Amino acid sequence: MFRTKTLIIITALMVSFLIPTVVFAESDAVTYGTAVVTNDQAVNDSLVVSMSGVAPPAEGSAYNAVLVSSDGTKSLDLGELSVVQPVIQGVIQATGNINFVYDSTSAGYDGQDLLVSYSRIKLTNGSGGSTAYSDNVPVNAAVYINNAMADINSIDAHLAAAIASAFSAQSSSDIDEVKTEIASAVADASTISGLADGLGANVTAAAAEDAEDSNLAEGAAGVIASAANISSWVNAAKATADNDIASQTSASVANIFAGKIFNELSAARNGWDANTDGSISSSTGEGGVAQARASAQQMATLTLEAKDLPGSKIATVAGAGGGGSVLGLGLPSVGEKIIRDLMLLSCLLGIAMVGVGSVILSRNRT
Repeated sequence: MFRTKTLIIITALMVSFLIPTVVFAESDAVTYGTAVVTNDQAVNDSLVVSMSGVAPPAEGSAYNAVLVSSDGTKSLDLGELSVVQPVIQGVIQATGNINFVYDSTSAGYDGQDLLVSYSRIKLTNGSGGSTAYSDNVPVNAAVYINNAMADINSIDAHLAAAIASAFSAQSSSDIDEVKTEIASAVADASTISGLADGLGANVTAAAAEDAEDSNLAEGAAGVIASAANISSWVNAAKATADNDIASQTSASVANIFAGKIFNELSAARNGWDANTDGSISSSTGEGGVAQARASAQQMATLTLEAKDLPGSKIATVAGAGGGGSVLGLGLPSVGEKIIRDLMLLSCLLGIAMVGVGSVILSRNRT
């Protein structure tokens, strides 16, 4: 009886030490920089890689940046990256920096939306070589981000047409024409508001895929705040159209209200510098479509570590290009983080049990 209690106590103590070991192993990863999708000539058509503390490649070689799809079926070689080693007091430093931009001036650029096709990146030792640095957006998070981005792009298109109509209404001297243009400007108000209100669900789901990723959390908060602004400004424009222009008989007075609608719709699309600090953030009262898009791009930030890419994965949520979970039950994908952690914990527990068993066996023999 005594030995049984002793075994239980020793095992419990060892488990209490082993579990934090797994947690600490997760937080010890060294990061070297980021790769972020941005806009150049089109939406999400550019990538900026910024790194420091990078070991230079072998002499005569170079790192190549390669984007890879979640399922591993597609890849895009963005070209070679230069490592610049700073010189301090005449001494060339052992590590250097990478500042690389893939855009419309790059070889192979075709204007494609990089977020739609790719969610992983690797820096290889030469073209087709081994992987030196890499990262990936969780496969389901990438789907949710793209769902949100598609709605943001749809809102943008609706607002572009609405703003054009409101602009025409401002300068018209014909009251009937003013009313026609304004009616066109606010015709899609409910559609825009509905799309904006739905953004939160996708970005919240994306952030939940990796609760430890600050870019996912911060980006989601920015999208949600900007979406609320968009809905508020568009609804305000619709109210102005209904209350102040629909029954108006003076074109000049209607022009004034048309200008107000133009400003509200423009704010919904481009944001508004509410605190006049010279910048527009993805925050309450400021962010519009442009800021919501930037926040969604932040959510897809790739944080580079000196590691190989994990195995290819298939999304298990709506919006994926195919495939699904095991038996449709939403079970973890092969290589998923939870599987790795459970395997490590099981291994450590096994070692602990063997050790405790050996001690008990030794005591029984003496």
